[in-house]
Amino acid sequence: MADFKTRQELIYRALKNIGIIEAGEAPSSEDYATVDDLLDPLVAQLAADDIFYVHDTDEIQPEVYLPLSRILGNICGPDFGSPINEEAKLSDELVLRRLNASRPTFEAMKVDYF
Repeated sequence: MADFKTRQELIYRALKNIGIIEAGEAPSSEDYATVDDLLDPLVAQLAADDIFYVHDTDEIQPEVYLPLSRILGNICGPDFGSPINEEAKLSDELVLRRLNASRPTFEAMKVDYF
């Protein structure tokens, strides 16, 4: 079974990506809340744009963890004084699209009999 990542791990990774915290350090409650407030709208936007659907932010698949944390860090960057890097955002979105497109669903095919 896959070792899923949690919402908290994703937020910590995003804060590490933009240099707000160091490895092993806990963020301030304000920094954590800033990123946490942006996570749900980001997940909704990724689903609406047909990029990637995150079923549960407390059970994030390991293969999506890094690109999703980079996008989250990029999106919350302006709140911490750094601009959004559109090129990096698009690159990570492409990774999520590729992961989404190549994943088998293992669902039974529905057949319409005449």
